[in-house]
Amino acid sequence: MSRFSRFLKILVIFPLFFGLYGFAVLEGEPFLDALFQSITMYMMNYGDTPPNLAIELARWTAPLATAGGVILAVNFLQKWVVSRWRYLRGGSVAVYGPPKEREAVLSRLGRHGIRGENALVKAERYILLNGEAENFAFYEAHSQQLCRRQVYLKCESLPAQSASQPNLKLFCPEEIGARLFWLRRDVYSLWEKSSGSLTIVFLGFGKLGEELLSRGLQNNLFGPNQRLEYHIFGDCDAFLATHTSLEEISDPVFPHREPWYDSIELIERADLVLVLWQEGQSGFLQSLLSVTLRREIDVFSSEEPALAFMAWRERLRFFPWQAQTMDLQVLFADTLYERAKRINLRYAHLYQGVEETAENREAEWEKLDAFTRYSNVSAADYHEMRLKLLEARGLPCSLEKLSGEELEKLAELEHIRWCRYHYLNNWRFGLPENGKAKDPTRRQHSLLVPYDALSEADKEKDRENVRVLFSVES
Repeated sequence: MSRFSRFLKILVIFPLFFGLYGFAVLEGEPFLDALFQSITMYMMNYGDTPPNLAIELARWTAPLATAGGVILAVNFLQKWVVSRWRYLRGGSVAVYGPPKEREAVLSRLGRHGIRGENALVKAERYILLNGEAENFAFYEAHSQQLCRRQVYLKCESLPAQSASQPNLKLFCPEEIGARLFWLRRDVYSLWEKSSGSLTIVFLGFGKLGEELLSRGLQNNLFGPNQRLEYHIFGDCDAFLATHTSLEEISDPVFPHREPWYDSIELIERADLVLVLWQEGQSGFLQSLLSVTLRREIDVFSSEEPALAFMAWRERLRFFPWQAQTMDLQVLFADTLYERAKRINLRYAHLYQGVEETAENREAEWEKLDAFTRYSNVSAADYHEMRLKLLEARGLPCSLEKLSGEELEKLAELEHIRWCRYHYLNNWRFGLPENGKAKDPTRRQHSLLVPYDALSEADKEKDRENVRVLFSVES
C-alpha cells in the first residue's frame, strides 16, 4: 500500500471523529443524532453554523474525505478489473512480497503480473517473496485455494524438494545464485591453466557462502587428483561444525581467523577471489582494491549506487546474483528437478521394472525421502558441469561417441561426486552391522572409498550412472 493510499484511508475517518466529538461530547447531543449529522457532512449536507472548532474541522475535512474515498474506490475497482482481466486471459502470476522485490518481478512479468498485497487474488501461479514465516503463514491461510495452483515460495531453511505438496516449490535465492555462478564462471579453464590446483578465496560467508561452498565441492569436479583449496574469511564456524565429514573430501576448506588484510599475499596469488554481498560493500571494495594488485575480483554485487562510480571498477567482475535468481526463466524452469525425477524413474525401471510414464515419474519421486531426492538432484546438477567439461576438452557430448577410456574417467568423477554428496551430509565409510552396503540410521556406507578400491561390479554401477544421466537428456 502506498503512502498516499494510507493517507487517504486515515483522512476518511477524520470528519467522523471530529463530528462525533463536537456534537456528542462538546454539545451533548444523543450519540445517534451526532452520528447522523457527522455522516451528512460527507455529502456536504450540513448547512448550520458550526457551534465549535471540532465541528468546523469536520465540515472542512468531510469533502476532502469524500473525494479520498472516491479515489480509493476507483483505485480498488481498477486493480480488481485489471487483475481479473489478466487472470481470465491466461498465464497470470500473482506476486506477494516487499514492494521493491515485488515490483521488480512484476516488471518482468508485464501483462501477466498481478500485484498481491494482503488479500488473496485469483491467478494461475503465485510467487511469495516475503520472509519465510510470513510466506508459510500466507500459504497455510489460503491452502484450500492454493493447493490447485503452482506456488513458488521463498525459503532459506528447507531444501527445495522437502515440500510434501506437489504444487509447492520452495526456492532459496542463495542456493540458486550459487549454482548459477559455478555454472557460468568457467572454473574449469582456470583449473586447466593451474595444472590441476586452484586456490579460491571467499571474502565474507553467511548463507550465500554456505551455498557457494556446498555447490563448489559437489560441482567443481574436473579430475580425480585435483586439489581445489577453499579459503574462508568470514564466520563459517556453524557450517564447519555441522558438516563433520568435510575432512574426507580431497578439496580442503581453510577457515581464517585473521582479518583479510593480514593475508594479502594469499589474496594476490589466489586463482579466484569472491567478494560476497555485505553491508557497505562499496567501501569494502575500495579498501580491497587499494591494497591488492589483482586484475580481477568476482563480486556478488548489491545495488549500492556508489558501485557505479568507484575507482578501479574495471578490475571487478560483478555477478548480480539477486537479479539472476529472480530471472523468471530460472525461477520457473523445472529442468533440474525434472531431470532428477527422470533419473530416479530410470533406476526404478532398470532395477524394479517400473514402466517409464509421467504418472510413475511422480509416484516414484513421492516415495523418496529428502536425502535421496537431493542425491538425484545433485547428480542432475553435476551433469550440466560434466557436459561443459566435455565441451571444453573438445570431446563429444554424446555417450555413443565417447571412448571406453573417457567413459571410465567420467565414471570415476561420478563416484567422487557421489561420495562428496554423502560426506556433505555427514556420512562416513563403515561396514554396517545390518549386512547391507549402507546404514542410513548410522550414516555408514561401505562404498565410500576411492574408485580404485571398488569391485568391478560397483565400478559398473558408476558407469551405469553416467549412462543413465546421458540417456535422460535424449
